[in-house]
Amino acid sequence: MGGAQVLVLMTLLGTPPATTGNPPVAVDPPLAVVGPPMGLGGGGRPPCRPINVTVAVEKDGCPQCMAVTTTACGGYCRTREPVYRSPLGPPPQSACTYGALRYERWALWGCPIGSDPRVLLPVALSCRCARCPMATSDCTVQGLGPAFCGAPGGFGGE
Repeated sequence: MGGAQVLVLMTLLGTPPATTGNPPVAVDPPLAVVGPPMGLGGGGRPPCRPINVTVAVEKDGCPQCMAVTTTACGGYCRTREPVYRSPLGPPPQSACTYGALRYERWALWGCPIGSDPRVLLPVALSCRCARCPMATSDCTVQGLGPAFCGAPGGFGGE
């Protein structure tokens, strides 16, 4: 493999809201709307927003992980669930994902001489409810968790 790994738990919850204007045509299945309008938590649930998280950062070739506090996206998005199964398939689900972000550079300790100890971590500046960008994000319902460290030395410097 190669490169850096950042393990951030993202929860898939929701779809974008229905568009306003004309009502849906008859081919659309009836939907039960679960939750408040897009981006609002409701019922005591926090809305989709930037939150502080501590994640384990590791890189191939470096013997230890490092715990780093950064800002990721978390919270609830509106979810729509069909009342019955449609031949068209389920409605697309969305997740609380990055709206805007920047990258911070971190250096891991204990990396062998000649290897690059630097990793770039995304920092959420804003968040939105949207389809999860599978090419750039871990869009799992339940991931490994932010404290997972696969490096042989674990969290050596702590």
